[in-house]
Amino acid sequence: HYCMFCEKSGLCELQALAYRFGITAPQFPLLNPNRTIDLSHPDVYLDHNRCILCGRCVRVSQELDNKNVFQFVGRGYQKRLQVNGEALAGTGLRVADRVTASCPVGALMKKRVGYAVPVGERPFDQNPISVEWHAKQEA
Repeated sequence: HYCMFCEKSGLCELQALAYRFGITAPQFPLLNPNRTIDLSHPDVYLDHNRCILCGRCVRVSQELDNKNVFQFVGRGYQKRLQVNGEALAGTGLRVADRVTASCPVGALMKKRVGYAVPVGERPFDQNPISVEWHAKQEA
């Protein structure tokens, strides 16, 4: 996956951390398995190719939205995120649910809003993630 082509670029926490630690180019061969992209929902999509298995969507869906939209299945290299239904459209997920904004990398994104914030005005364009993190810790 290449950050420069992603609509989450400049808003991505993983990208911001990589830049903070000087990781600007891949050092190892990329393992890009061909995973599914669930476009069944009218307002939200789920791209399993971008998912880093952080679990944030699982917890936010359960604890803040009081739903069980997501869960993990499998173990080790076979571990993956799964929706609790045939597809994302059948889960009861709403675009207003907090989980739609919880993904740090762009695996779960709202449709029709990509590139809405111009380059140079995105949060991590203006301040490195370390500045953002320290501001949150002091608040």
